[in-house]
Amino acid sequence: MRLKYIIRRLKRLFDAYLPDRELIMRTDGKVWFVKISKKIQIAGFILIIVTSGWGIFSSFSFFVSGKVIEAKEMEILKTRIVYRGLLSEISNYQSKFTILTDDLEKNHESMLGLVEKNANLQQNLSTAKSKLVSSKRRFKTELVSSKRQYETELVSSKRRQDEIAAIKGKLKAKLKDIEHRMRSLNTHNFKLKGNLSSISGSLESALTERNSALMLNERLNERTSELSKNLENLQNSEKNVIARLTLTTVDEIGVLEKFISRTGIQPKQLITGKKRTSTLGQGGPFLEVRQGNEPGAFLKSSIDILGARLDRLSKLKRLVGVIPFSPPLEHFSISSHFGKRRDPINRRWAMHYGLDLTGFKKANVYATSPGKVVKSGHKGKYGKFIEIDHGGGFKTRYGHLYKTLVKRGQEVIFRQKIGLLGNSGRSTGSHLHYEVTHNGKQKNPWRFIKAGKYVYKN
Repeated sequence: MRLKYIIRRLKRLFDAYLPDRELIMRTDGKVWFVKISKKIQIAGFILIIVTSGWGIFSSFSFFVSGKVIEAKEMEILKTRIVYRGLLSEISNYQSKFTILTDDLEKNHESMLGLVEKNANLQQNLSTAKSKLVSSKRRFKTELVSSKRQYETELVSSKRRQDEIAAIKGKLKAKLKDIEHRMRSLNTHNFKLKGNLSSISGSLESALTERNSALMLNERLNERTSELSKNLENLQNSEKNVIARLTLTTVDEIGVLEKFISRTGIQPKQLITGKKRTSTLGQGGPFLEVRQGNEPGAFLKSSIDILGARLDRLSKLKRLVGVIPFSPPLEHFSISSHFGKRRDPINRRWAMHYGLDLTGFKKANVYATSPGKVVKSGHKGKYGKFIEIDHGGGFKTRYGHLYKTLVKRGQEVIFRQKIGLLGNSGRSTGSHLHYEVTHNGKQKNPWRFIKAGKYVYKN
C-alpha cells in the first residue's frame, strides 16, 4: 500500500510539472510541430541527475587519488635513499672481506716457510748426533786397543825379567861368563827402557786424544742443546701462527653459520664435515704431546685440522654465494606473506608457499643469486613464470610476470634483470609471486631476505 501511494504521488507531480509539451519551429514559411512526451521529459531529467552525480563523484575521486599518488611518491623517494645507502655499505664490506682473504693467504705462505725451516733444523740435528756417536765409538776403540797393547808389553817385560833372574842364579858359578852376559843384559835393559818410554808416550797421546774427545763431546752437547732450544722456539712460533689462523677461521665459520641459520636451514644439513672439537672464541683442538712422538707431529696435526677448517670455510663461502639472500625487486611492499591465508579470489583458507611483492607494473625483476634458468614461459595459474636453479639444492620461482627476459638453459648472474613485474595468471593485481625451495621443500622467502640484510652488512 505504501508503494502504491508513493507511485500515485510521483504521477501527480509529473502531471503537474511535466505535462506533454509541443515545440513549434518555423523554417522558410513552413511550420513544424515537435511533441515532447512526459516519458521523454522524465528520462531527460533522470539523465541530467545521473550526469551531475557522476561528475561530482569523478572530481572527488580525482582529488583523492592525486593525494594518494603524492604520498606514494614520497615513500618511494625515501626507500631509494635507504637502498643507495645499503649499496654503499655492501661495497665497503666486500672490500674488507677481500683484504681478510689476502691476509689468510699470506699467513699460509709464512706457515709453509716455517715448516721447511723446521725440516732443515731436524736434518742438521740428526747429522750432528750421528757425528757424535761415530766419534765416541772411534775413541772407545782406540782406548781399548791402547790398553791391550800396554798389557801385552807389560807381560812380556815381566817374563823377560824372570828369565834374567833365573839366568843370574844359574850363572853364579860362572863368574867369567857373568860379565859378558851382564853387558848383554844391560844392552837389552836399555832396549826395554826404550820400549817402556814408547809405551808411556803412547799412553800420553791416548790421554790427549781422550781429553780432546771429551771437549768435542761437551761442545757437541752444547750445540745440541742450542739446536733443541731453537727448535722449541720455532715450534712455539709455529703453534702461535697456526692457533691465530685457526681462531680467525673458526670465527668466520661461526659468523657464516649464524647467517645461514637465520634462513631456517641448519648449516650441518648443507655441508657434511668433521665435528668441531673447539668452541668459538677459544684456542684450537686439544692434542696431547706424548714421549716418542716424531718431531713436528703436533705441527702436522695442527696443520691438518687447520686445513679442515679452511675447507669448511671455503664450502660455507661457496654456499653463501648460491643462497638467494637478495630481494627480487628494488622497491616493494609485501601484500601476502608465506603460510596459511585466505585466498584473495574465493576467500577460502589455503596454504601460500611464496611471498607476494607489490610494486609498479613493469618494474624490473632481478635474479636473487647466480644460477641456471630451468623454466621460462607460461605455467598455468602462475602466468608468465621463471624458475632458476642456483645449485646446492636451492631454486627460486618468479610468477605473474608481465614479460620474461631470459630463456631456458641460460646462465644468469647475481642481480641480472630476468623479467618485468605484471599481472598474468591467477592474480588480482600487479605483483610478483616469489618462492624459494631447498631440495624440493618450500621455504619462507622473507627469512632469506632478512638474513641477507645481515650478510651484506657484514
